[in-house]
Amino acid sequence: MKATLKKLSVIIALLAMAGCGNNLVRDKSNDYLLSEEVPPMVVPEGKSSGAIGQLYDVPAVPDAGAGSEYFVVPRPQPLSENVFEETVKIETFSGSRWIAINKPAEEVWPRIRNILSRSSVPTTRVDASSGIIETGWLQFKDDEDKSHRFRFKIVPGIGVNSTEVSLLQMSAPIGKEGDAGSWPTKSMDDSRELEFVEIVSNSLASEINSGSVSLLAQTIGGREQVEVVSSADTDPYIKMNLNYDRAWASLLNSLSRGGYTIIDQNRSAGRLQVEFQEIVAEEKGQTLKEWVLNLGNKVEKVPPVEYWVELVRNEQTVEVRIADKSRDKLERSLAIKLLKVIRGNLS
Repeated sequence: MKATLKKLSVIIALLAMAGCGNNLVRDKSNDYLLSEEVPPMVVPEGKSSGAIGQLYDVPAVPDAGAGSEYFVVPRPQPLSENVFEETVKIETFSGSRWIAINKPAEEVWPRIRNILSRSSVPTTRVDASSGIIETGWLQFKDDEDKSHRFRFKIVPGIGVNSTEVSLLQMSAPIGKEGDAGSWPTKSMDDSRELEFVEIVSNSLASEINSGSVSLLAQTIGGREQVEVVSSADTDPYIKMNLNYDRAWASLLNSLSRGGYTIIDQNRSAGRLQVEFQEIVAEEKGQTLKEWVLNLGNKVEKVPPVEYWVELVRNEQTVEVRIADKSRDKLERSLAIKLLKVIRGNLS
């Protein structure tokens, strides 16, 4: 009898809720239309404002050249390799080692933290702006004499929306960790560093479907290592925050893909003679509407065009510039397009 009464009570409650229509839970989807602008937060004098800033910075839009009402719509440039497929690999260059992953730093950052948390690895320092995570002292079963700790450095990679994760290892006798001092410039035990790099790399590769993003850490690891500079007061170029050796190697790799062919190169002078093969539509002078309505038009290959690509060394950066076969300046929009092809294939 009691069970029947309970069921009847539940049915009555459900019917009452149904009779309320849409008034039971107020629809708040349009509340943002009533929002008002509020004055910016004011930090009292003598207090730090370092924790206050824009959560969603709007990036500057590069100058793409002056537009016009009628133009020939260019065909999309070929996508760089592995755009849609996540890749995790260990890279080495000039004695350095790092994990390269074609995901942005704000996505890799929480994944690294989750890996350490799941593995019960303690952290003693976390600095998102610098992209640094430092672990506590760890002991391994195959080493009864020393403790080890690791520093992760997570920075934007050379490729578009990519990340590089490097590790620095430090060791100290068990019981004397407090006397270890500051971090060294190079790992004390290279084999232990490699072991930890492989563990983290395998863990990242096993989380291919992970999609969490740290929205509050969009500037993890500092500035981009590579960017296309196209301000109005200078000729377009690619700025690479790398040493010359790595910039040269990355450029050679990029030019081997995406329509470029290297004809000649002079590393000491920083010059490469290249050809660029472009595919264009047969119909000329189409508007955007006409091009969309005639997507089935045939395409034709035009003869490859020769260009010169030059690397200019600065104190801490390398500039990549492009010119025609006479080494004269290119029309601005063409230079930006060709540089973006190079940028899209850097890795």
